[in-house]
Order: sequence, then structure tokens, then C-alpha cells
Amino acid sequence: MTSAGPAVLGRARARLMRAWQAFDGLAEDTLWSAALDMLAVAAAIISFLLLQQVLTPASYGSFSGLYGLATTFSAITYSGPGLAIIQRRFRYNQGLDDIQASFLSLTLIAGSLSTVVAVGLALIIIELSVAEIVLITASELFANSLILVCSWLVQVAVSFPAMIRVRMVPVGLKIVAVPVLFVTGQLTLRNLGLAYLVLYGGFALWLITTYLPRLGYTIRFRKPPADAWRTSAVFAVPLAASQVQLDGDKVALNAFNLQTDAGLYAAAYRVVLLGALPLRVIGQAAFHRFLPEGDEGIPGYHLRRSGKLTLFMFGVSVAVAGAIYFVLYLATPVLDLLISEEFSEAKEIVPWLVLFIPLLAISSTPTNGLLGLGRTRERAAVYISSAGLSALLYVILIPGRGWQGAVAATLASEVYLAIVSWAAMIYYQRQADRDRSRPQPVDA
Repeated sequence: MTSAGPAVLGRARARLMRAWQAFDGLAEDTLWSAALDMLAVAAAIISFLLLQQVLTPASYGSFSGLYGLATTFSAITYSGPGLAIIQRRFRYNQGLDDIQASFLSLTLIAGSLSTVVAVGLALIIIELSVAEIVLITASELFANSLILVCSWLVQVAVSFPAMIRVRMVPVGLKIVAVPVLFVTGQLTLRNLGLAYLVLYGGFALWLITTYLPRLGYTIRFRKPPADAWRTSAVFAVPLAASQVQLDGDKVALNAFNLQTDAGLYAAAYRVVLLGALPLRVIGQAAFHRFLPEGDEGIPGYHLRRSGKLTLFMFGVSVAVAGAIYFVLYLATPVLDLLISEEFSEAKEIVPWLVLFIPLLAISSTPTNGLLGLGRTRERAAVYISSAGLSALLYVILIPGRGWQGAVAATLASEVYLAIVSWAAMIYYQRQADRDRSRPQPVDA
């Protein structure tokens, strides 16, 4: 017994280390990503609780619709450029200063243009004042975009944890801004947008003028080359399509003048997104591990890698969904803390939206596997077709059914995305394996 004890502990320690080192250090990066998302959860809960005190379901629905519109454009302003930075560095080993000059300039241009277009669309669809729309949209698509692109520049120069630390700052600013405005009796959407724009803009300016030069960057701005736009678009187009699927329902509810339904649906969606936090954490930490080359001669490499990560994420999603159902039916006081009495009808929506969590776990990883196979166009096609289906279902289902139609459209499009993305992953992995196994022509 005594001699066996150390051996058992040694084997357990070895298994723990193998798990910790799996996916090239994914565990450590996941902890940093989890810390960021936990901070974001705190910010979301605080802002949601306090905004419920000053907004009606209809006005909160308009606010959510505006953010849904902004997040779609955010694929162009920071998600696309940021992921292009990651690819340029980790796959192609492009120089840091070349990356900075191209993509920071691109973000300034894309952020400005996207803000103008998004504001124009919001003035047509969203029932908020011009000042509220302009300030909130500019804070997200211009100021916050600069921060996030700078954070990716930090990642490629230093590390993933360093990038996370940069991203923690604007989340912390949000945690401070909302309560201060509430306590002083100044919590309105206009003041909130103004506070975000000033705070985010100030931090972005410090990053560009002070922090990035400390890391060795020589800050330059130039006309972004065509290949920078193309690389950014490779990521931006499918991500924008994905955001149409995720947030288009709230925009559509506003477009059909169902602001109250949009507010109740957004409140329920907020609760479910809190549950999806672990999946977002893992997915963010795992993304760049699918980009480097290194699968030569290993049949089924990306398919197996995607499968293992999906199984793990699906297990997490089932546990999370079970926890939400427990809170919903057996620990209702916890849910009452999140959803005020005026938004109480949102509790009817939560059980249906919870089904979104395991579907998200199944559909999110194979699209990254397609990137590993170099199938960027095919990946974009998957997302675009799914977004097209979502938009069609919104138009068909929402006008007559309100939030029920939004739920049905969201779940149906997520099922479609899961099926098509895995079908594409399996097909192109097999094609890559066949191409690799063919005899290579011998030069004469």
C-alpha cells in the first residue's frame, strides 16, 4: 500500500501534465481567456441589471438591435483584420512592422466607413435618437476596433496572455462606467455611448502612441496593400455571416417593429450567452492552433483534431445546459436576480434558447479545421449559406410569431451549420489525404 501510493500519484501527475499540455498549451491559454470572459460576464451582468432599471423592454430591444447591427459590422472592423494578423504571423511569418503598418491603417479606414454605413442603417431600423446611435456605433466600430486590433498586434509580438491583458482594460472600463452613471443618475443610452467613446478612444490612443512602441513596433500608417484587404476579407466575410446568424434575429425583430419582443428575447439571450461562456473561452484559445502548417504525412490530422476538441466542448456544453435548466426550474431565485419583474416574460424564452449551446459546441470547431486545410473559400461558403438561411427564416417566421420565430430560426440555422460544416470538413480532409498519397511526378 505504502509503496504503491507514490506510483499512483506519479501516474496521476503524468496524466494531469499530458492534459495540461494538450493542444499545444491550450489549457494555460484557456485559463487566461476564461479570466477575460469572466470579467466580461461581470460587466454584462452589471450593465444588464442596471439598464433594466432605466429602460423598458422596448427600449432595451432597440438597444440590443443596435448592438446586433454593430457586431455584424465588427467582423469587418476588427475580427477580420485581427485574424488576418494572426495568420500572417503564425502561418507566413511576416514581419511585425509590415503587419502593423498594413492592418492598423486598414482598421482605421474600415472602422470609419463601417461606422458611417451602420449608422445609416440604424437610423432606418432602430428606434433610438441620432445621438444614441452615433455614439454607441462609433464607440464599438471605431474606438473599440482599434483596441482589439492592437491587442492582436500585442499577441503576435509577445504572447496570447499579453493580448488578453490588453482586452481586460476596456471591459474594466465598462464595469466602472455603467455603475458611475447609474449612481449619479446619468445612466442614459446617450451618456453611455459618450462614456464608451471617450474611454475606449483614450485607451486606443495610448496603445498606439505608447504601448506598441514599447514592444518594438515602429508605428507607421500607409495605404493598406490589396493582399491585406483580401486576407482580412477571407476572415471578415464568414464572420459577418456568422454574426448575421447569431445577432440578426434581434435586428430583424426591430425591423418588423417588435421592439418589446426584441427586448425580452435579448434578455433571455443574455442569460444563455453567459452559459456559452466556456465554449467561447475554449474556442478563442484554440483558434490559432489550427493555422500553422505541420500536418504533412498525417492522414486525417485536422479532422481528428477537430473531433477531439468538439467532443470535449460538447461535454462541457451538456453540463452547462443542465446547469441552466437546474437554475430555471429548481433555483429560480438565482434567475430572478438576473431578470427583473418587468422582463419576467424572458424566462419563457430561456428553455428554448438553451438548446443553442450544444449546437454551438458541435458547429464551431470544424470551420477552424477547414482553415487548417487551407479551405478558406469553402469555409466562407459554409458561413454565407448558413447566414442566408437564417435571414430567410427571419423573414418567414418572425413577422407572425415574434420571438418564437426568432428562436426557431436560430436553432434551425445552427443545425444546418453543424451539418454542413462537418460534411465539408470530412470531404476536404479526405481529399487532402488522397492528394497527399498520390505519387508525385518525377522531373525528367
